[in-house]
Amino acid sequence: MADEKNIVNITQKNGFVKTAISKPEKWLLNAAFSIGLDYSILTHEITTDLFIHSMKRHGDPEKHGKATIKKDDFDYINEIIRKPDFAVIGAIRKTKFYNTYVKILDNITYIYFEEMLISRKNKALRGKTLYKVARPLTLYEAINIIVRNNKTDISKAKILN
Repeated sequence: MADEKNIVNITQKNGFVKTAISKPEKWLLNAAFSIGLDYSILTHEITTDLFIHSMKRHGDPEKHGKATIKKDDFDYINEIIRKPDFAVIGAIRKTKFYNTYVKILDNITYIYFEEMLISRKNKALRGKTLYKVARPLTLYEAINIIVRNNKTDISKAKILN
């Protein structure tokens, strides 16, 4: 498992690297089970793709101001997935299951999306994107971001706050 304090040491430009973070917490296993999903064989993981995507899409200070993702923000992922302020478990986007965790730290809202992967090679809750909003969000505001443009179905998801 990755070092809890510095989980992102994956700044390689060439090659795909994945890093296991932790097993799902009991609250997450129970939430998933309540909607018919079994996360017991899965592990939270991050990849170079998560890092590259998040920095490319959400890391421009000119565009994002106080909400700019920085390398140090990835160190919060453990805290975000272990003790989120809000979570939407089992949302569906393009036939894939996603979890979204929302954590407010120092008046900044962090939003972390991960995809459920179950295949012969992958049994993971793999990070897809991390971004932040420069103020605390309510549950309602967070859900509006998660379902943006009605691309994500949360009708069967478990919403925790």
